[in-house]
Amino acid sequence: MKKSLSLLLLFLSFSSFGIDETATPVASSSLDLADNDGSFNPRKSHWLINFNFEGLNYHTDYEFQGARKKFEPKDDFLIGARMGFGGELYLGAGFMTSTRVEGYYDAKLFKRDLKADPNVPDVVFSEDKITSQLIGGDIVQSLSFLFDMKTKNPLFDQWSYLTVEPFIEAGLGMGWAYNRRNYRYQTGVVDEVYRKRTTEDLTNLRFGAGIHFTSRSGYFFTMRVTQNNYDVTKKSVKGFQRLTGGSEVDLGNANPSKNLDPIMVYSLGGGVKF
Repeated sequence: MKKSLSLLLLFLSFSSFGIDETATPVASSSLDLADNDGSFNPRKSHWLINFNFEGLNYHTDYEFQGARKKFEPKDDFLIGARMGFGGELYLGAGFMTSTRVEGYYDAKLFKRDLKADPNVPDVVFSEDKITSQLIGGDIVQSLSFLFDMKTKNPLFDQWSYLTVEPFIEAGLGMGWAYNRRNYRYQTGVVDEVYRKRTTEDLTNLRFGAGIHFTSRSGYFFTMRVTQNNYDVTKKSVKGFQRLTGGSEVDLGNANPSKNLDPIMVYSLGGGVKF
């Protein structure tokens, strides 16, 4: 939350140049900021480009009970980015609707834990490498309401015009998930290995809400939370495990396809309207 507020204050700083410092604060649901000075008019139809950073928890089903290591199915935290392009249509009376196409990439790349013999540093006897990726795209429709504010910028002691735009949205999309874990522990006493790779084809139905803060130049700052409802349409599992003194056990397609629990995605970003 503190980071979000800091970014908003920075956004206000850049959007405040050229504003009359002696003006008085105004809040209005119908103020047209572009009538007099030709600046961006939020109450007209226009195009937009958005870019957001986001984070989410994605379920992985690694399960192993060895002499040196044990792990169970859990959620992995992924971070990534989302970019979109679309248009907004002004409906009148402060209401706006938009249609966007978005693509995203979220990942937990190459988390690796290596252990070497202190007496022979060049010989690695333990390794645990995890890779998780989620790629997809959505078509999103949103409905928002606009109202204007004239607020004081605390950094430069100036007044800044902002259009505040709370919104709700829904979207449909497709995605692809890739999860892999390579673990081994090999010494003279313990020799255990776990290898598993899972790919999933996904469809997505999402619902979300958030808020835009748009400056007079058309740049905007966004905070948003989205619930993604993924369905697994195809799942492929390959791998094996081996315990000390045992034989390899095939893990291929050990877990049938199933739907995932709803996934909450938290994003922070911005863009430009033109």
